[in-house]
Amino acid sequence: MSKSKSTQKKAARGKARPATRGKSKKVASKPIPKKKARPTPARKTVLKKKPAPVKKAAPAKSAAKKKAPAPKPVAKKSVAKVLPKKAQTSPAKVSAVKPAQAPLKPSPKPVTKPQVSAKPVVAAKSATAVKTAPATVATPKQAPAPAAIAPAPAKKGPSQPLPASGPTKSGALFYDSHMHTPLCKHAWGEPEEYAQQALKAGLKGIIFTCHCPMPNGFWPTVRMSESEFDTYVALVQRAADAFKGKLDIRLGIESEYYPGCEEYITQLHQRADFHYVLGAVHWQAKEYLNKYETGTIENFRRTYFDHLAKSAESGLYDCIAHPDLVKNYHPDSWCFAIVKNTVSTVLDRIAATGVAMELNTSGLNKSYSEMNPGLEMLRMMADRKIPIVVGSDSHRAVRVGEHFVTALNHLTEAGYEKVSYFLNRQRIDLKISDVLASLKKAADHNA
Repeated sequence: MSKSKSTQKKAARGKARPATRGKSKKVASKPIPKKKARPTPARKTVLKKKPAPVKKAAPAKSAAKKKAPAPKPVAKKSVAKVLPKKAQTSPAKVSAVKPAQAPLKPSPKPVTKPQVSAKPVVAAKSATAVKTAPATVATPKQAPAPAAIAPAPAKKGPSQPLPASGPTKSGALFYDSHMHTPLCKHAWGEPEEYAQQALKAGLKGIIFTCHCPMPNGFWPTVRMSESEFDTYVALVQRAADAFKGKLDIRLGIESEYYPGCEEYITQLHQRADFHYVLGAVHWQAKEYLNKYETGTIENFRRTYFDHLAKSAESGLYDCIAHPDLVKNYHPDSWCFAIVKNTVSTVLDRIAATGVAMELNTSGLNKSYSEMNPGLEMLRMMADRKIPIVVGSDSHRAVRVGEHFVTALNHLTEAGYEKVSYFLNRQRIDLKISDVLASLKKAADHNA
């Protein structure tokens, strides 16, 4: 029994050993995943190697394919066929253009020569300019006008039909012929505000007369600059369009008279189609004072009145503004009797020109509180039958039409029967009695 047990144990051990060996072999066969892990890097390397040649081969083949057809069918054929066509057409075009340009080149030469000589005035001294002298003399005055101001928009105002001389439906009949815009640097309110006040005052229309530009920096703080002239014309046109059918709004200018500037003023008046040109001598200008404030106060005033006559005699203006404005120069010493003889001579000269004079209601707001001119001078003007225009000289909208009833009564007292305004630079006369009635009727209607 013991042997059998031992033999059984040995047999069991013997069997166990091959079992363990079998298991170890099986375990040894299990590291196949390690062997499987080895091909994985091999696959990676294969993947790295495979895409590289594929990428290299693909562009090489594609490039070969692209290069092969490109030069053979396209490049050679297109160059062979297209180039001769271009070579044939290009000389044809050039030859066709050359004969067309050949006659054109000489033709502009004579055209450009007179244009160049017309711009500078000095060119008139040359032989070619002498032949075209009459044209060049006329063109310098007209040439700067369209270039600087573009008169086309300015012509829109006067091109509109003028209103009938009679009253409107509201009864309005008269115009305020003197007012300003903010461009003069000492007025307030937009043109539309002035227009609205004019309706309340019973007026048929208004004429803007802002201070004109002047050369050489003459008193620049109270006037528009050269560069603002277009803006001024546009402002007035804007208001005219806004109040079309309600109020007639026209373009005018308060044009300075200063000896030596006559040529400039002449050209200025051609730069727009003004309905009314109001001449003015402003003794307050520093340039004027520096030049003419010599001697006594009375001599200075006589110089001023002499310039009034010269402004009328220049033919540049339709009317002379605030004709005794100089009484505000040392107003405490103003005495009309001292200068009456001078004024009488001056009024004779003005009457001979046919130029109108203004009754300016804003004089009531100045240091010497009296309309310009005063009643005594107004009588002298009526005796000489000098036409009279009434203007408020408004620098604020609220003053449009201000004191007009008082002014018209002054005119009647001075001996006037008619009062005037200007459109298209033509004087229109109205009976004072009709104007007074119209102001009241229209004001009541528009209230």
